[in-house]
Amino acid sequence: MKNRKVVLTGRPEGQITASNMSLVEEDVGELGDGMVLVQVEHLSIDAFIRTTFDEAAFHGTAEVGNAVIALGTGRVLDSRFDGLQQGDAVFGPVCAQEMAVLPGVMLQKLEDSQLPPRCYLGVLGLTTGMTAYAGMLKVAKVKADDIVVVSAAAGAVGSCACQIAKLQGATVIGIAGGEDKGRFLREEIGCDSTIDYKKGDVGDQLSALAPEGVDVFFDNVGGQILDDVLANIRVGARIVICGAISQYERVGEVNGPSNYLKLAERNASMSGFNVNYYEQDFPEMQENLSQWVIDGGLRLPEHIEEGIDQFPKALLMLFSGGHKGKLMVAP
Repeated sequence: MKNRKVVLTGRPEGQITASNMSLVEEDVGELGDGMVLVQVEHLSIDAFIRTTFDEAAFHGTAEVGNAVIALGTGRVLDSRFDGLQQGDAVFGPVCAQEMAVLPGVMLQKLEDSQLPPRCYLGVLGLTTGMTAYAGMLKVAKVKADDIVVVSAAAGAVGSCACQIAKLQGATVIGIAGGEDKGRFLREEIGCDSTIDYKKGDVGDQLSALAPEGVDVFFDNVGGQILDDVLANIRVGARIVICGAISQYERVGEVNGPSNYLKLAERNASMSGFNVNYYEQDFPEMQENLSQWVIDGGLRLPEHIEEGIDQFPKALLMLFSGGHKGKLMVAP
């Protein structure tokens, strides 16, 4: 049995390119005790993948010559692990490949009677819906009278964060690039208004939409956009740092906010978070997210690239902004 996978061929200096990855084919090895063979069905394209290309990365380092680190869902083809059997839907760190051989303890068996397994990468996913839930409800503690701003709002986490805030009764302003994404956010995601960062100063646009300032900023971008929003916060505002996609190409030279003194002036706070620190809340998160999806209050459009050979293209697309909603690859 053959397996095709995308491996890291060299560490990038700055911006990643397709040349940093290559497609290779290999034989699938024999299963040992406790191991499981998974047919990968969907791979999640997440910003953290870029950080694993660097040495000493927070999320773990991808070794040159090994499959690129990625989370995914699939079906068990064969199992030597008591907790899983052929046909089970599973989630785990399957990496960028068509088939994965992993210890059974590293895989989560999925309940797929109501929602398809790929939802556990998107709206129910650890790096997507659950991250948005933790940031909005556990960190920002968003409430009904809040004015909420979300950057990279048309992306997977941003789209979920906008909707979770709306479900709490907040007024939501989404920041994205281009009129097409703005229309998507207003008409499909439910944002009250949008800001096109490609059209003029974000701070000026924000002050026009929220002249009295904003209460919550869920930031996925960092850089200048973070500074622009800090200049427009009001007393008691909560800034939630989910990510900083504008800075991932130069993690050794990150540009920090120059407007941070606004936090002191407005008695505001800025908190970073990682969803893994909220493990005790995972059952609550998945229960509520699932119910919102079933009830129709939460949705996440998907952009799926077909074929494992499309993985490098999809990863580059994530950073160029060429998609809306959850970006995945179906090997």
